[in-house]
Amino acid sequence: MKTIFTFLMFFLTFNSFCQEISGKKSTDKPNYSENSEVKVFYSDNLNKFHSDQKPAGIFVNDKFVGAQEIMSFINSDKIESLKIEKEKFEMDGTEYSGKIFIKMKSDYNPNFIILEELSAKYLELNKNPRIYQIDEKIIDNSKNGILIDENFILKIVVNRVKTSKKNSEINLIRLLTKTPENIKKANEIRIRGIEKIKPVANNGYN
Repeated sequence: MKTIFTFLMFFLTFNSFCQEISGKKSTDKPNYSENSEVKVFYSDNLNKFHSDQKPAGIFVNDKFVGAQEIMSFINSDKIESLKIEKEKFEMDGTEYSGKIFIKMKSDYNPNFIILEELSAKYLELNKNPRIYQIDEKIIDNSKNGILIDENFILKIVVNRVKTSKKNSEINLIRLLTKTPENIKKANEIRIRGIEKIKPVANNGYN
């Protein structure tokens, strides 16, 4: 199922685009090496797809949870089945090109929550602007309706980032999901920390 999910993600993001500038615009696939020149990419998060293309709507256990971008934040290891319907539909004023129905395994119960509700539940933040990042992806939360599976979150890291404006900060809220890579990395960091303090902690107590 994970292989099918990965293929579906590739298919859905195939038409996403970005502008590459390296002295001039280029549509050629870059060939990287140690001697490569700096490549600059401008990723348009607000207009991911060409104007004549609409996103697919995602349903998890028959519940509508948003557009296809949310699929990056669904636990693929817990998916039982996928079904695609190409019929167009409209939801909350947004037109979708089709429906993707995801059925989770019976032993897993996702809990989808709006990002702002998640912040209110776990964090104590000031009124400064907020930017959300889930794993490596910056989230466009302008509509204040992006859903995330609370049970798939490993940890939340908050950074207060100073801006170029004097005495101005933003809250960068980084959500790490429970992917095998993130779990392994988190445990490695914790183990290294324990190893560093062990000689001091054991001093005089053995």
